[in-house]
Order: sequence, then C-alpha cells, then structure tokens
Amino acid sequence: MAVNKNQLGRYRIIDECLQNRAHTPSTSTNPEHRGCWPITDLQEKIYERLGQDVSERSVKEDLKRMKDDVDLGYYAPIENIKGIGYFYADPAYKITERPLSRAETAILNDVIILLSQFRGFRYFEGAEGLIHRIEQQVNRSAFREITLDVLPDYQGLEHLEPIRKAINGKRVLKITYRAFYEEEGVDRHIHPYLLKEYNNRWFVYAWTDEYASEGIYGLERIAALAPASETRKYKPPDPKKITAYFADIIGVTNYQDQEVADIVLRVTRERAYYLATKPIHKSQKIIKESKNYLWFSFRLKPNNELASFILGLGKDAVVEKPTTLARDMQAQLRAALANYAD
Repeated sequence: MAVNKNQLGRYRIIDECLQNRAHTPSTSTNPEHRGCWPITDLQEKIYERLGQDVSERSVKEDLKRMKDDVDLGYYAPIENIKGIGYFYADPAYKITERPLSRAETAILNDVIILLSQFRGFRYFEGAEGLIHRIEQQVNRSAFREITLDVLPDYQGLEHLEPIRKAINGKRVLKITYRAFYEEEGVDRHIHPYLLKEYNNRWFVYAWTDEYASEGIYGLERIAALAPASETRKYKPPDPKKITAYFADIIGVTNYQDQEVADIVLRVTRERAYYLATKPIHKSQKIIKESKNYLWFSFRLKPNNELASFILGLGKDAVVEKPTTLARDMQAQLRAALANYAD
C-alpha cells in the first residue's frame, strides 16, 4: 500500500513518542506505566506537531502498519497494555535505524541504475565511491530499463567540480579560455554563478572582470582553471539577471543587441507531433492548423541554437516570420545544397 507524506509525518511523531520512556500516560499515574501512550495522547501530539485532527481509527491503523506492514519494513516492536497505552518493547528501537524495506530497496535500486550512468563523469567529488558502496547494498539487474544520454568522454567535465565549489564558496576563478578558432588562449577572471547543460555540453554563466559583464563559457574550451588571487572580491549574482539571460533563448547563446522576435514556423503535420509533445520553449504555441500543417509561434531571440533546430527539421519546416530569419535559413540551406553540387 502506498504511503503519503501525512502518514510518514505521523509515523515519525508516533516513533518519537514511543521512544519517550518518561511519558506519564493520561490513563494512569502508576510509575510502572511510564512510557505508555494511549491513543488520545498520540492524537494530541500529532495535532500539536502537524495541526491535524486524526481519528482514533487512523492512529490505530498507523500503529498496526508500523508493526506489521511488509512494505514499510519497520517491524516496530509495539506492544499494548489494554486500557493504558502503547509502548516499544525494545527501548532502543527507532524507525530511522531499521533495515531498508523491500519497497525502499526497489526504489533505491532504480536510483542507483540511473546514477551509475554518470560514472567517470565526476559530477560531484566522491560520487563514484558513494555509488559503489550503495550498489553493494542493493540487487542490480544487468538490464537497464532507463538509459540517459551521457557522454563520459566529453572534454571539460574535469572543471565541473571546481566550478561548483567556487559557486558554493563564492570564489573568483582565473581561467584560460581558448575559442575553437584560436590557437592561443586568453586569461580571464570570472565570478561563476551557474552551471548549465545544453545538448550534452556544459557551460558556466559568470561575471567577467575584464568585460565588466555577464557571459557564458563552454567548459570544453577552458584550457586551465585555478583560484584567483584572494584580493579579488566575489561579485554576488543578481538572480533576476540570470533568469533574464536565459528567458528568451534556446540554449545558451544570447546576443545582447538582439531583440526578442515573434517567430512563426510552419511544420508538416507528421513532424509537428514531435514538436508539440516536446516544446522547445515556454512561449511555444500552436496558432493554426490545416490538413497538412501546424503553425507554431514563439517569442525568442534568434541565435545559433534556434537556427540549428530549424535546420534540423529540414524540408518539414518553413520560417514564415520574421523575414530576416527566413532569409538567413534560406541562405544557409543554399550554402548546404552547394556542397552537394558536384
């Protein structure tokens, strides 16, 4: 039987109560009955902690499940003195120090299968060792029901952990950044604010001292990274600016001089189903339909990622608005077609 959050909250409160061996029950003043909890006392404690009026029947059901439910796996040593109250036969018992239940083990097994796909990723320091230790406690199937699109050999992953630590520690970093088309890198001092993944590539959004502005850096293009001099004070992030940077774009490229445009894309009905079930932006809307086409509207800044997406739709999509974007797509498609001229 499934367990909801309210029930779990009650189980924790009941557990804490039954651990309290000094409690004098409202049903008896006999010192031998200390540590017993009648239903009414448990109801009062639940109301005090959760603000819930819980029926006597519900509390009795909670006690029964804590003691006998196989899925919960508590097997709490609950005993009852009739007319007096409930208590733990084992004074040292706590539900937080019990073995995992079968249901919890099954859930943990699924989580481990997912986490193990990030091996070599070094997403967090010590993650590999932690996964290995947990794996020893659960049974794993050789067959994975779920797989993630992870590229463990992606260059730049070694920078994830140092950048994450710098963000948490509010520290400035000195990086050597080399663009794809440049042989020599340039040194920059960045105040990292956000790590972002897009299309199996990782980026850091940061303030750059040399540019006096925020910007984005691809981790695979960072040739070197080290803590900056302690004399450089970390510039705190502005959450509104970070949100605004990514609000009107697909991916990570934001041309600051580019205006947000009303974009209309006509897509063949067969291909439109894919776009309708996996929107590329929160502004996406279906504004028109016909027998063969669906028209999608967006409020976006045109950028490289948007152009790549539209080009990826090939013959199934046409930009109807704005004309500047339509002409750009036309020019790129003509250039691509020219490559096949011979």
